Amino acid sequence: MNKTGDEIELDVFNIITNSQLAKEIKGNVYREGTRDLNPMEEDIIVSFLTGLDGQFQTGSVTVNIYVPDKDNGSKVLVKDVGRCRYLARKADDVVRSLKPTDYRFSLGATIKSYKAEKVAMHFVNVKINFELKTF
Repeated sequence: MNKTGDEIELDVFNIITNSQLAKEIKGNVYREGTRDLNPMEEDIIVSFLTGLDGQFQTGSVTVNIYVPDKDNGSKVLVKDVGRCRYLARKADDVVRSLKPTDYRFSLGATIKSYKAEKVAMHFVNVKINFELKTF
């Protein structure tokens, strides 16, 4: 059975929510568009990115892990490099450990962190490619 983007996003959300990665963060796991407007904690956001239909649906989902910036000792907020590196490694471990089911998952790009807009945070970006057997 073919799935919609929302259904694929929910499937990946459930996988991440029940993964070791979710246990490592200090906040919650959210689907795209459901996170608080003023985030202050480490959170994960799962978003459907793109997909193609067929006997095997293929596409990508992003998992962004938000990490609050930290005071560098002079009241200037900077990227928490160590925490971003740690969570990136945990995310890599989780994606690589996913066993094939109806889905086959793989990393879609090298995991990297970026500065978040409008908040004092950085996020670790994890692009996950999927292939979903629909028959």
